[in-house]
Amino acid sequence: MEHLLSYFTPEKYQLHLKIDKHKKTRQGTVVISGRSHVKNIEFHCVSTEVDYVNLQSKSVEKVDFELEDGVLTLSEVPSGVLTLEIGFHGSLNENMQGAYLSTYKHQNREKTLVSTQFESHYARECFPCIDEPAAKAVFELSISIPEKDKDIVISNMPIKNVVKNTTFFEPTPRMSTYLLAFVIGEFQSKTIKNQHGVDITTFVPLNQRPETIDFANEIAAKSLDYYDELFGTPYPLQKLDQVAIPDFEAGAMENWGLVTYRESCLLADENSSLDTKKSVAVTISHELSHQWFGNLVTMNWWDDLWLNESFASVMEYYAIDAIHPEYNIWEDFFTGGCLSALRRDALLGVQAVKQSVNDPAEIATLFDGAIVYAKGAHLMLMLIRLMGEKQFFKGIKKYFAKYAYQNTEGDNLWSSLRPFANFDVKSFMHAWISQPGYPVLTDGVAQRFLLSGDTDQTQWPLPEITDDMSGHYLLNLSGPEFSEMLEKFPSLSIEQRLRLLIDRMLLAKTPIVSSSSLMELLPKFKTEVSAPVWEILLSIIADLKLFFPTDSEPEKKFKNFLIDLITPNLSRLGVTPKPAESDSDQKLRQILLSLARYAENIPVLEELATLYSADYLSINPEIRDAVLSAKLYLEEAEMFDLYLKDYQTLSDPELKFSLLCALTDAKLEENTKKLLSLLKAPEIVKPQDHLYLYIFLRRNPKTKSAALDWLISHWDYVTKMAGEKSIEDYPRYTAGTIKTPEEKEQFFAFFSKMSDVPVLKRTLKIAKTEIDARLKLIETDEKSVQNYLK
Repeated sequence: MEHLLSYFTPEKYQLHLKIDKHKKTRQGTVVISGRSHVKNIEFHCVSTEVDYVNLQSKSVEKVDFELEDGVLTLSEVPSGVLTLEIGFHGSLNENMQGAYLSTYKHQNREKTLVSTQFESHYARECFPCIDEPAAKAVFELSISIPEKDKDIVISNMPIKNVVKNTTFFEPTPRMSTYLLAFVIGEFQSKTIKNQHGVDITTFVPLNQRPETIDFANEIAAKSLDYYDELFGTPYPLQKLDQVAIPDFEAGAMENWGLVTYRESCLLADENSSLDTKKSVAVTISHELSHQWFGNLVTMNWWDDLWLNESFASVMEYYAIDAIHPEYNIWEDFFTGGCLSALRRDALLGVQAVKQSVNDPAEIATLFDGAIVYAKGAHLMLMLIRLMGEKQFFKGIKKYFAKYAYQNTEGDNLWSSLRPFANFDVKSFMHAWISQPGYPVLTDGVAQRFLLSGDTDQTQWPLPEITDDMSGHYLLNLSGPEFSEMLEKFPSLSIEQRLRLLIDRMLLAKTPIVSSSSLMELLPKFKTEVSAPVWEILLSIIADLKLFFPTDSEPEKKFKNFLIDLITPNLSRLGVTPKPAESDSDQKLRQILLSLARYAENIPVLEELATLYSADYLSINPEIRDAVLSAKLYLEEAEMFDLYLKDYQTLSDPELKFSLLCALTDAKLEENTKKLLSLLKAPEIVKPQDHLYLYIFLRRNPKTKSAALDWLISHWDYVTKMAGEKSIEDYPRYTAGTIKTPEEKEQFFAFFSKMSDVPVLKRTLKIAKTEIDARLKLIETDEKSVQNYLK
């Protein structure tokens, strides 16, 4: 791929923007200082019209330019140090990338704000620039807004001064274009200082409760303090702003000094469930670790994205474990991200953690949460435990001290760690980072594990094999070995117990272990009280649903089997949370109630429904989802329209999500039609939540088929709405829900014609192996699993 940095090296951008959210326009000038290496230099420039280009030297000279295919070419410029001024204009979009518009309602009035999302390569959609991570420069930003507007204007750096309606910001450190950010709008905020004197301010829209700010500020302050000490390099900016954006494509974005978030990933208070608090906490600590991993030291090119994301995805757990040890947050990693990585990494065609990029469209495909984030985090944890935490973080301190404000590659990191390890870090980690997949160990022999049941010649340097969750591999125990471990189960550590069950569950997806053996396994856990263990049991049960067709006699037997399985613990815990109850018991109750809902355990659902209140915040947050779901199940005709009305008027992101989950369980035809119509109602379900709606409708047996029909017939609409960064999620999640040859045929009849589209190519290749493996498993194991219940 051709890099524009080879033509021109920027040193400073003096960027002035005139933003009018009412007219949906942006105008600006950018003065770029740097060094030209060739006569014809190029800048990235997308969705923007260029008005003029001037060369500033002893006099101002006009420069001939051409704008084509997102590249601005300047002709016959002198080589060496020079300064260019470019005038430009364009619109503010609504697709959650570049500089875009977002809206919310407050006191029955719509409020509009402007936000940015420049990662990975969308700064070019706001102003002409060298939009590559290695093209670090200093940014001096000023923003003008209409005089009548009373909006807050914030950016990466503190405000230098305000003249009339123009805000001038202090210069940034040397940084990449994708980290530049600004937000314009009406917000409420609170500010605190951390122990190191950094001003931390969290901004939320006016329609949110101010109480939701405090938790975000606390986690941010403590995270920065933790990282200051751990990394040995203090956070270099005077302030850190966090902003909740009503329309946000991802979960959050680590812009230096101005971190932006989806509302549900930042807001929490005493009305939030423990799960929400933990999710918000790890999201904040993830983004703040990026202030070092990514912002201070940045990958040279996107094929080393893992340098940012894999580290942030492991550091988030270290930070929250230090700040809130009572959360037992590592258990969430093992039952969540770690498990998702092992599942996805068992599919042929999956990307490696370090993946080459040959087309800008391919950049979007790199952000695979299960691989670059979760698998990368698991590999980092494996390395940390091999080296020892103290030695590892000595190497990290050396890395930051040496490469601050620079760009690096993976080898720079391994070199920094090498003096603190008793093995060759580079050769060990390179094999794990650059190859997809992982091994399964059988009688000491390691072979690649694939869900298809096949293998290949891939080899990995193995660490010391342990039966905890350290290693990214599976242990294939013999029948007697597995039975022996089950006998010792209560005395095993939590990681050993999770490892035993996770390995067995994944092996049962192949011919190595029969699926029916999982049915035999489940009753042994009737009295198990560990929530993390039940998290894995819940995943096993979800896998077993494959073998029980909807509304069939075998499914009825399976549901009765599950009611019997959960009854001892539900009898012990009861439906209602108790004072001073452990976090584990609270989480276990949630799991059991979700199974009770699937199994249609009427007495439990009736008891839950009695706890319903129209004041949703008065329902205990730990069982709120279960209560809302039970009430809809028992009284759908009365409750559906009420839930839908409240979904549209409420602003609390957790409540909105709970209502969407409940609504999409509807069974009545008149209501399922309304749900399907919401797929093309952005005024009701925001584009940021559209994927969730689609996934939930695919999970509901009553809307499953119609949802796929809708996706196929409205693909152009989805493509325009989702943008290139999210579009692959639709076929990816669809592939994960296909259970019949007929659906497989329908899926590929449509998507096979897109097999060469860069942003979809890998996803569709993986979908083939995933669907084939699942259909083969149903064909071979369905009878034996059903026979167990006879």
